[in-house]
Amino acid sequence: MKQFIFLVISCLMIFNSCSNTLEKRVPQKIILSDSDWFFAEKDSLNFLPANVPGSVHMDLLQNQFIEEPYYRNNEKELQWIGERDWVYKTSFNVTQELLKHDAVELCFEGLDTYAEVYLNEKHILSADNYFRQWLVNAKEYLVPGENTLQILFQSSVQANKDKRRADSVPLFDDYAYSRKPAFHFGWDWGPVFITAGVWRPVYLKAWSDAMITDAHIIQKSVNKNLAELNASISVEASEPLEAILIVEVEEAGIKEQLDVSLTTGLNKLACEFKIENPELWWSHGLGEANLYEVKTSLVSKSDLLDSKETKVGIRDIKLVQNPDELGSSFHFELNGVPVFAKGANYIPQESFQSKVDSADYRRVIQHAIDANMNMIRVWGGGFYEEDYFYDLCDQHGILVWQDFMFACSMYPGETEYLENVKQEAIDNVKRLRNHASLALWCGNNENYIGWRDWRWPGKFPKEDSAKVWNDYLALFEELLPEVIEEYDKGKDYWPSSPKYGWGYPVNSDGDSHLWAVWHAQDPFEVFLEKENIPRFMSEYGFQSLPEMKTIEAFTLPEDRSIDSDVMKNHQKHRIGYPVIDTYLKRDYQWPKDFESYIYISQVLQAKGIKMGIEAHRRAMPFCMGTLYWQLNDCWPVASWSSVDYYNRWKALHYKVRDAYAPVLVSPLEEQENINIYLVSDEQQEQQGQLLTTIFDFQGNVVWESNQDVTVPANTSQKVASFKTNDMLKGHQRNELVCMTKVIVDDQIIANNTLYLESPKDLNLKKAKLSYQIEKLGEDALQITLTTAYLAKDICLSFPELEGFFTDNYFDLIPGETKQIQFRSQALRNTNTPTTINIKSLVDSY
Repeated sequence: MKQFIFLVISCLMIFNSCSNTLEKRVPQKIILSDSDWFFAEKDSLNFLPANVPGSVHMDLLQNQFIEEPYYRNNEKELQWIGERDWVYKTSFNVTQELLKHDAVELCFEGLDTYAEVYLNEKHILSADNYFRQWLVNAKEYLVPGENTLQILFQSSVQANKDKRRADSVPLFDDYAYSRKPAFHFGWDWGPVFITAGVWRPVYLKAWSDAMITDAHIIQKSVNKNLAELNASISVEASEPLEAILIVEVEEAGIKEQLDVSLTTGLNKLACEFKIENPELWWSHGLGEANLYEVKTSLVSKSDLLDSKETKVGIRDIKLVQNPDELGSSFHFELNGVPVFAKGANYIPQESFQSKVDSADYRRVIQHAIDANMNMIRVWGGGFYEEDYFYDLCDQHGILVWQDFMFACSMYPGETEYLENVKQEAIDNVKRLRNHASLALWCGNNENYIGWRDWRWPGKFPKEDSAKVWNDYLALFEELLPEVIEEYDKGKDYWPSSPKYGWGYPVNSDGDSHLWAVWHAQDPFEVFLEKENIPRFMSEYGFQSLPEMKTIEAFTLPEDRSIDSDVMKNHQKHRIGYPVIDTYLKRDYQWPKDFESYIYISQVLQAKGIKMGIEAHRRAMPFCMGTLYWQLNDCWPVASWSSVDYYNRWKALHYKVRDAYAPVLVSPLEEQENINIYLVSDEQQEQQGQLLTTIFDFQGNVVWESNQDVTVPANTSQKVASFKTNDMLKGHQRNELVCMTKVIVDDQIIANNTLYLESPKDLNLKKAKLSYQIEKLGEDALQITLTTAYLAKDICLSFPELEGFFTDNYFDLIPGETKQIQFRSQALRNTNTPTTINIKSLVDSY
């Protein structure tokens, strides 16, 4: 050890005394995105300023050539953009000193999508994959002084048509031919914007002697006592070299060194180390998301050549599929603890990725945290997300189910296409594999179930159908798992989500997408049926409209009706509004106006998905996951999201927060009984009281029970059962509500409400609500509410203030006092409002 310390000190002394040499030897990065960029339509001389990273749509908007794409029907007017070819160009200076490095590489982290790249008028790259990084050895093309870079982007629309025409077995979706986000071509919640441009940073990287190209921290064995790790380091060397590899984990007091002899080209190095009594990484709700920083340094006899820092969460995570009497389990196990996955499907936050910044990422992850989620599924029709997204998931304990970027189609199987996909998979697996949050690689979204259940084979002649299926197997059963095996060995891979769709018993093994609700228009009650409760529900959902403030942002007053062209264009499901209408008429009275329709659509959505979530959690440990569709939107639209495009919580997100609470009390009427279930994610049993009360709508107690109860650990149990008729005591079912509470150490840790009739049949009356508003500090209000008659689904709003209510869309019975906070930075610059808009369900009829 003394010899090692002496060697490091000596190296650092030499390092500090050789600044001129260090300047040449340490890798340098020149961000070309910061240069002045210009763009034009191909063959045009009218070049305009451009932003990189960016997109042609945003550059046209910035130059006032188009109007806001999301506004009214502008989407329809902008389809020409995706049908044209575009040119981007810039110039930049290179110093003589930079060119003295052994290698100078030009790196594109993302090109969208078909691109021909010219450096100083010499063709250096043909790119054809949105999801790949592109690296060019550029030293021979660069000159001291000014250099020019030009990129010609071919229309993806035209490229797809050309590829489909040339295919011996044409596929049914043009988008399948492009390695580009499928949602760019339109989805049942998203617009059609066929983008082009430099969508991620571009830079020059110059290095000499050797450079660390990758650091993979492999967790060989992990438990609470010991973590055995291996730093697998890739080093590119320009010539043979003797060096020292240093691996350091300061938080754990780890510093290891390895003498290495580098050869010209790629070198694979390995350094094993151990951390005793590691602080394990836990998902949200189970513990702290502890992270270590592993610093890897490469030192020569005289210089620090390169270094790399990697954040690592030490944990053991696996997908458990143990055989049982019904098939096989399907759940995630973290550090030996079975985890019930609570979360949502996530789509890209924008149609134009350059609009998304770090604050947007922090907000969307905070939405998940605030709703008690522990998992997000990154859907296969978008893109492999930015590093910062996964960093946030690491920091906050949000597990990631990561799809590869394939969705709802069959894909080509030609050698060239498969090789392109292989490089895409390698790029992204290597980029993401160190993230503690990454729980699963999944091959695709709904391709398997589409072939199995959606009559896709009938789209092809029999002999062609066999080829298309074999192409599927080559991609999802061979290529992708082989990449995982080589580059992220030990990480679980699932070929396709789901294994089961609706119309099949889904409870034997694997995951399910249940779309009997919505697509099949079956009632919400199908969520309760045993045959529809799977081992893991990875997708299901129901639509609602965003709130009025969001609709006002993209409409004119004359647009604000369901039948307007604008509202139809911001509803991408072909029968979206009629489906909402069908469900609304089943459970609610018809709303009196457009704004009431918006409100009831949200209450309806929340009712249905809450029913599904509770059914899945009650079925624990048989069912061990529920991920509803979808968390967010990519533009203002009627959709399945629980948080709209402007980050406004719908009713659903409030209900999700409650249904995903660590402890859930779930009352359910089954046959002639009201049964009470307790579900807990906590790892220890708790002792408390279960209070069950039947109230009439005037707040009178009709029946009550208070009993000791054991809150189970990490499972679900039925803890009480009462005869319904005994509880009602002759009262009318449509004038009663059952309220349940679980109290531990004098604190309410869970509560829930059960109505015995459909909302449309409840005998609701206009509630006399009273309220007080008080200022809390600079940017918060406290609203205190009471009522003289039951008020259902109370929605609060300040029309002139943008902010967040800590609770909304709640019920209030007489005798209760409800206190809610409203938070808004706008309160710093305005007087305390004296009035608030209050709407309950009966007010919408």
